[in-house]
Amino acid sequence: MLASKLFVYIALGVPVTLAGAGPALCQGEILTPITLHSANQALAQAPPREAVPNPTVIPTDVTPVGIGQERELIRPGWRFYLMQKLPPRMWFTSSTEVTQRLETNVFFTERDQEADYVFRVNPNCTLGYDLRQNTSAYCNYFVIKDVFADHGVLSYPTTQSLSMGLRQQIPIRARTNIQLDYQVRELWQAVKLRQADMIPGVTITRVFTPKLIGFANINLQMRSRNIFQGPTREIDPFYTLGMLYRWRQWNFLLVDTYVSNFRYRDAIPNQSNQAMIAEFEASHPISKKLPGVVAFLRCEPIWNWGAHGTPGLSGFDFRLFSGLRISFNKPSYYASLNKLRQQLKEAGKEPVTRTSRNPASDSHKQSIAAKFPQEDPQEPPSEGKDSASSRNSSEQTSPTDGKANLTKGVADLH
Repeated sequence: MLASKLFVYIALGVPVTLAGAGPALCQGEILTPITLHSANQALAQAPPREAVPNPTVIPTDVTPVGIGQERELIRPGWRFYLMQKLPPRMWFTSSTEVTQRLETNVFFTERDQEADYVFRVNPNCTLGYDLRQNTSAYCNYFVIKDVFADHGVLSYPTTQSLSMGLRQQIPIRARTNIQLDYQVRELWQAVKLRQADMIPGVTITRVFTPKLIGFANINLQMRSRNIFQGPTREIDPFYTLGMLYRWRQWNFLLVDTYVSNFRYRDAIPNQSNQAMIAEFEASHPISKKLPGVVAFLRCEPIWNWGAHGTPGLSGFDFRLFSGLRISFNKPSYYASLNKLRQQLKEAGKEPVTRTSRNPASDSHKQSIAAKFPQEDPQEPPSEGKDSASSRNSSEQTSPTDGKANLTKGVADLH
């Protein structure tokens, strides 16, 4: 009986201690009770495995570069009319991508690269409120979930981000806008791994034509373990340039981001590196009735260098995405309403009468000139008085009509 119990525990890999082991066992010594105390102690003394983020979640996946906002400049769509009943100061954006991709280097290594097929779901939501006409506060939440076909160990981590921020818009004339942004967030990338970021950024958007938009973005990601600690782990500047072009129902996006990671010894991982991430995307709505649902094809070549061959930060990777993106948003109407109210106030004031020619004085001058023989006896055209009167009436705008039109515009926005 005792031998059978020993065999079971040994088969389960449980360490067993025997009192009086050795020759005393043969002399009939009593065995001590067999417990799992020694096994638990061994597990407790084992060194913990270092938690590291998933190498396939690249920096531009978890750090915003403003691409989604520029997409909305091309087509606001039916969302504008659907969200009119919500508070005018509130705005939100929501985008969910469901993709499948081919990835050529899932472990980001210089040698012995391995490819895989990956399925990804990426919902991203932002809710904001305008504090002033061009100043807003917002919160953002997104999830990145990858499922690998062959490398199941990479499917376990689920990346999540929760952030709050302030945003200031600075319009420059009609076609250029500067956006100042400051974001603080918590980032969850692996079990028992806490990351916190402070991300100030500047985005410049230029509308060259209604179909061509360019933008540039600079972000400074300061990472630590806890929120508001500053760059105690790493400092990562992001530099982004992009162009968005529309042709008929097609949208073409070209973006290039350069990332330079400066990491300290307690960073996870603690090896500095540099990366260049390019993105080429073509998208098209799947139906005219659903402009917010688009099918897209995107390719992402990724270059890594300066990591001295560290796995997860080295080598070249190529990604080919295909999938669907479902997005809708509600812009803030606060600035538009303020502009309409100002126009209403101006329209309610009495207009200043413009200096015009008096038709009666013109007729009197013509009658006097006709008495002189050297003047041409031909009478002036009969429509002169009527044309002058119609010109005066066209130059003066009725304040009642203008106020009614602007009131109707405000009602439409509400």
